[in-house]
Amino acid sequence: MKRSSRFFVAIFLLGFSLLIVTGMRTNSAPHIMSFGNEEGGATAGWVMYPDFLMFPRDFRVDIRANNTVDVYILDEVAARQWNASGTLDAAWTYKDIKQGVFNEHAYSRGAYAILAYLPANATTAIKITLTFFSVEKDLLVASLAIIATDSIAMGISLLIGQKNKNIQKPK
Repeated sequence: MKRSSRFFVAIFLLGFSLLIVTGMRTNSAPHIMSFGNEEGGATAGWVMYPDFLMFPRDFRVDIRANNTVDVYILDEVAARQWNASGTLDAAWTYKDIKQGVFNEHAYSRGAYAILAYLPANATTAIKITLTFFSVEKDLLVASLAIIATDSIAMGISLLIGQKNKNIQKPK
C-alpha cells in the first residue's frame, strides 16, 4: 500500500471515528447540581454554581426547589461580567420557579454557569438537572467534512496515479 493511500485511510478513519463518537454522545447522563442556603451558613441572595461545559445541542433544564427561586444560565462572558460588576446578562432566565422543566437549545460550545437567587428569610434547597440530547451539530459537520474532503482527495489521488501509470507504460 502506498504511503499516500495509508495517509488517506488514516484520515478517513479519523473522520469516521469522530462520526461514531458524535452518535454515541446523542444522549448523555444527566448533570445534577444541588445547592442552597440550608448548609454551611450560607445566606439568602445570589449563589453561583461553578463552570460546567455545554455543547451546541438540545438540553432539558429540570428545576426543583422548596421555595420560589430565580435561576439563570450564564455563558462564559456573562459569568465573568457577573463576577466583575454584578451585571446580569443571562443566556436563559427562569423567574419565580418552584418546579419546572424547560427544553432549550445551546448554540455554542463553551463554559457556562448557573446563578440562582435564593429568597430572603427562608431556607432554600435547589436541585437543577441538565440533560443533553440530540446530535452535536458542530461535531457532525466536522466529521462529515473530514470524510468528504478525504474521499474527494483520495479519489483525485487515485485518478492522478492511474493517469501517471498509463502514461509510463511503453506502447
